[in-house]
Amino acid sequence: MTIQRTLLFSIATLLMTAPGNAQCHRSQRVIIGHAVHVPHVHVTQRIPVTSICPSAQTVIRTAQLPPAPSSVAFGDFGHVDELAARLETLMSELCLDMYYNYSHNPGFQETYTEAYSLYLTARYIHAAEHHADREAIRRQLGGADSLFHHVEGDVVSWSRIAHHQVGTLDITAKMQLAEDTLHHLMEDVGVSLNAQVPPAPGGIAAAPVPYSIP
Repeated sequence: MTIQRTLLFSIATLLMTAPGNAQCHRSQRVIIGHAVHVPHVHVTQRIPVTSICPSAQTVIRTAQLPPAPSSVAFGDFGHVDELAARLETLMSELCLDMYYNYSHNPGFQETYTEAYSLYLTARYIHAAEHHADREAIRRQLGGADSLFHHVEGDVVSWSRIAHHQVGTLDITAKMQLAEDTLHHLMEDVGVSLNAQVPPAPGGIAAAPVPYSIP
């Protein structure tokens, strides 16, 4: 009788735990949102992505980003840190999405390079805000809106071959959030959307990949 009870208990335990494990294995592969620059990593290289169970708490997803400020006064510099951090996360996810799922499209290298330069701009501004360097921030944002719309115009016609899900939104939704955040940021630091366009990036064979770490 004791052996039978032990066997029944073991079967019941297996049935209770199996669905949870199966759900974990079926979970989508998610890229962690925080990004750092790695100069020696190029688009031709593939970075391993760890599969993460939905219950993991260390993953930053797009939907978890804080809301953008509801009102921003021109040149007020009241929300730079929040907006730059938000834009950095969004552009990191956008670049990773492009790299993993859209690299087969014509003109990818040029468009990715431009998108990555916007990601670097957001990172620079986030750091410059901590040093209260307002003029440097304004210079970095000159022409950012025009460059973003150039990227947007290329991506809109691209097809997607799914390899890795990045964040919780598709690329169109990511771009819309990034555009709104960029506009808020430019308004906050007092840069017109029609500011002078910077020269197009050149001499870069392959744009570095935003590299994600825990």
